[in-house]
Amino acid sequence: MSRLRELKLCDLEYMYEIINEPEVASNFLFTRYPFSKESLEAFIKNSWRNTKDVHYAIVNGNDEYIGTVSLKNINYIDKNAEYAIVVRKKYWGQKYAYEATKAIINYGFDKLNLNKIYLNVLSSNTRANLFYEKFGFIKEAIFKEHVYINGKYEDLVWFSIFKKSY
Repeated sequence: MSRLRELKLCDLEYMYEIINEPEVASNFLFTRYPFSKESLEAFIKNSWRNTKDVHYAIVNGNDEYIGTVSLKNINYIDKNAEYAIVVRKKYWGQKYAYEATKAIINYGFDKLNLNKIYLNVLSSNTRANLFYEKFGFIKEAIFKEHVYINGKYEDLVWFSIFKKSY
């Protein structure tokens, strides 16, 4: 069983591990360059006072850092936000992503009163695409050859989930 909590500086080493894990990092759209520990520390500290984004640590019963789940670019006028998640590879397939996604989606719809939560993912990230469809996200669009990553152009898939259908 997992829960969400604020990011803490003690999470930094685990975050650094995730962000520099080739199999995980190869699917990142927000950066194409390795993060330094200093930039991750700044990210954690900024997460405590940022009103445009919410970032939570996913932790297990022992408060061990599993990953991060976020709502970014929160638009309080149009009532939408971008969803993001990253989970340490050793915890893949153990329901942590599902539980964290459910918690952050509930938070977005119930506490932030959002209407729509969206995400984009590489079409080649089959595991993530299947997860989002299974969770209930709707595939809204495919942007052909939209990003240049890992030495080639990749399609970007846009998914959304709506409060009324959740």
